[in-house]
Amino acid sequence: EMAALNSDQVERFKKLAQDSIEDQTEFFLKSFIFALDDSWKDISKLATTFRKYLRDCNEGTEDLNAVQASDFLQKNGHERTATQRKEELADVDLDRNDRISFIEFLLLNFKAMILTEYYKRTGENCPFNLVKGGVGITGVGYQLLDELFTMPVGLSPELIKAIEEFTAAKKARETKVRDLQAKASQGGVKGKAAENEIKQMESEDSTATNRQELTLEAAKKKASKQGGEQALKERQKAEEAEKKKQADETKARLKARAAAFENK
Repeated sequence: EMAALNSDQVERFKKLAQDSIEDQTEFFLKSFIFALDDSWKDISKLATTFRKYLRDCNEGTEDLNAVQASDFLQKNGHERTATQRKEELADVDLDRNDRISFIEFLLLNFKAMILTEYYKRTGENCPFNLVKGGVGITGVGYQLLDELFTMPVGLSPELIKAIEEFTAAKKARETKVRDLQAKASQGGVKGKAAENEIKQMESEDSTATNRQELTLEAAKKKASKQGGEQALKERQKAEEAEKKKQADETKARLKARAAAFENK
C-alpha cells in the first residue's frame, strides 16, 4: 500500500517546483551527488534539454502540461507504454497541479536510484523490482520525497560551494542566452549579431563547463572519501561500544554466578 505523503515535505516541494530549473537542478545535485556517481553531469544536460523543449513549446512556462510531459518523457526516458507514462507522471506530480516541473521529471527519471538509496538508508526491505530502471513502478511519492529532502552523509561545505558555483554559472549563461534570443528574434543587423554570439557561446561552452565540472568532481571525491572515513569511524565506534557492552554483561554474569556459588 502507498504511504501517505508528509505534508511538510509536500509544502517544501511545492516551493521547490516553482523555483527556476537551475535551482531545482542544484537541489537535486546536492541531495544525490554521491548516489548519481558519474551521471551527475547528465543532470545539467537534461536541464538544457528540458529548457530547449520548453522553448520549442513557446508557452513561456517553466513546466510541461500532461501531453508535453508524456512526449518529453518518451524522448528522454526509458521506453514505456502510453499507460505507464500517464500513471508514472501522475505519481510524481507531487504538487498535484497537473503539470510536470523539471524536479518532478528528475524524480521519475532517477526513480530506481532514489528508491535504492531510500531502502539502503532506512534498512527496510525494498518491495520493488528495480531492474527495469523503475519503469511501471508507482505509489512511491512518499519515498521519493523523503529521500530528496534527506541530504547525504559527507555533503561538505566545500562540495556545496562547488555545486552552487556550478549552477550559478549555468544560470548566468541561461540569462544571457535568453537575452540574446530575444534580440535575435527581432531580426536585422543586431539580430544577426545576437545569433552569431549564441553560436559562439555554444562552441565555447564546453571549455568553461569542463573546468567547472572538474572543480565539482574534485570536491565530490574529497567529500566522498571524508564521508566514507567518517562513516567507517562511526561504525568502528559502534562496534567497539557493542563489544564493551557484551564484555560488561559477561563480567556481570560471572560475578553473579560467583556470588551465587559463594552463597551456597
